[in-house]
Amino acid sequence: MTRWRVAPGIAWVAAEPERVALIDTRDPMAQPMHVQAPFAALWAALADGPVTQAGLEVIAADIVDEGEAADFVASFVESLGVVGAVEQVTA
Repeated sequence: MTRWRVAPGIAWVAAEPERVALIDTRDPMAQPMHVQAPFAALWAALADGPVTQAGLEVIAADIVDEGEAADFVASFVESLGVVGAVEQVTA
């Protein structure tokens, strides 16, 4: 079962449910990043702890057509994973 979480060292704040600001505290040269709607809904789910791929897809199904939920989650994970903000839980 694949699970995802906010990577250690990522500090974030949600001023509004549709916008999240985050920064990688592990990098002294890091620039703030923004997670905008509709991805912000998935970020909010990760904020409570690791979430299964299926759990993210359930949330995504409320945002996009159910048939597009898996692709939406994959895009979210890829875009935030490449900058080190989201990581797969291996244990």
